[in-house]
Amino acid sequence: MLRWPISREWCRSVSHCDMREEHWMKVEDRRGIKAVEVAGHILDHLARAQPPVALRELAAAGHMSPGKIHRYLSSFLVTGLARQDPDTRQYALGPLAVKLGLAALNSYQPLKDAIALQRELRDRIDETLVLSVWGAQGPTIVHIEESSQPIIMTMRIGAVLPILATATGLAFASFLPRHFSDPLIRTELDAVGGLNLFARDPAAIDRLITEVRDQGYAYNEGHLMQGVSAAAFPLFDRTATLVGVIAVMGRQERVNPRDGAQMIACLKKETRNFSH
Repeated sequence: MLRWPISREWCRSVSHCDMREEHWMKVEDRRGIKAVEVAGHILDHLARAQPPVALRELAAAGHMSPGKIHRYLSSFLVTGLARQDPDTRQYALGPLAVKLGLAALNSYQPLKDAIALQRELRDRIDETLVLSVWGAQGPTIVHIEESSQPIIMTMRIGAVLPILATATGLAFASFLPRHFSDPLIRTELDAVGGLNLFARDPAAIDRLITEVRDQGYAYNEGHLMQGVSAAAFPLFDRTATLVGVIAVMGRQERVNPRDGAQMIACLKKETRNFSH
């Protein structure tokens, strides 16, 4: 076996190099990968933007050149993290981003419990039940349990519901702290034409919210879809935090506080017991 003399100075030198390498590995661990952080900021802006956004708007928001942000967007399009409108050339979150968001939500235990309750109630009353949570753009549908009864549904998972034109939106406006919903309410009030809103002045909206809080649920009689009514009930966890809103949707003659009083009383009781 070959041997060679090893000096103390050499040992100290090697030890010092090892310590420096370990130091820079720790620094690198703390710093992470800058490109991933930049990508995260771009995706966050896409998530918060209500309509699709133009490349220049994304560049301005991220303080980057259009050329640099275009490289990120090209990769997002390939992976499905973003999609591009073929007509306007504007960008929005893509199917992979939606899939990741739903996967994260599905790992959240209170949401799992909400879906289990939703299925149980659907089996009991045989009406379509829609579960929504508060997302970056407002009330967002995350789960639908359909009834055996025929009903024309335009709702889909991932759809964002208006605040002042749906029972679900009104329930969120009533049971969330107002600083969450007020910006979206102002946006809907400022929009020209379009939605048929429940109310169009602040005083009427406040009265409506007070009424919903007092009765414990929001009701929409054929307002968004003719012949279809909805009643929306809040779900709170053990800390009194709003987890989501369950809405029952059905034909107007069945889903209403008069003919459907027993069903609404049942839903109100079961959703109130959600956190217990």
